[in-house]
Amino acid sequence: MTLWIMQACAKEKLDEPLYIDLAIFNLDSTIPPPPIPDSMEYKHELEFMKARISKLTNTQKELAVKDALNESATFFDDTISDFDINKFPKTKKLFETVKYNAGYESKLFKNHFTSKRPYQVDADIHACVPPKPSNLDRSYPSGHTTMGYAMGIVLANLIPEKSKEIMARARLYGENRINCGAHFPSDVTGGQVLGTLVAKELISNDEFKLFMNEARDELIKAGLSK
Repeated sequence: MTLWIMQACAKEKLDEPLYIDLAIFNLDSTIPPPPIPDSMEYKHELEFMKARISKLTNTQKELAVKDALNESATFFDDTISDFDINKFPKTKKLFETVKYNAGYESKLFKNHFTSKRPYQVDADIHACVPPKPSNLDRSYPSGHTTMGYAMGIVLANLIPEKSKEIMARARLYGENRINCGAHFPSDVTGGQVLGTLVAKELISNDEFKLFMNEARDELIKAGLSK
């Protein structure tokens, strides 16, 4: 274990096991940096967001708010029939572990880049949910998207018959961060990449595989997977 990893782990108490190899997540090279403020790319993202938000239907706005307030695998409830995660304790525990690992990693990158939120730099953009002070200057990458993609990939491996629908919902969950006014498109893209890498690390971990097998058996018994 390198000095950097020991320092990173020492900064906060680990409440859940980390199944990701921190050594492969280099803060300067794992994901590209966000667009430079006032660059053409940065300005284009702001204009894209404002145009997109102005065209949202009430239904789309409501879902963006719902997803913003939901930081658990229950956002897949509207994609998979009878997927009530509270009925499946092993599956629920598995996704709590995914959330912790994805959140731990996204927090490191957020603290590294300290980029401003869209509503911090453009008064015409308003967050659909009142932001917390701790959310400021922590726009890149999107934590929701990192978590959503990591969960989506794990769930798609548990229920491969529904993999397309699951990943489509994970993508929408991330895009709703743009619709919510909380993240730039590049924040969401960064979260997609980071979430994918986190999921890859989790799925390749031998201990995590055992928990996945238990969750899969639980879902098979409930008729949600084959």
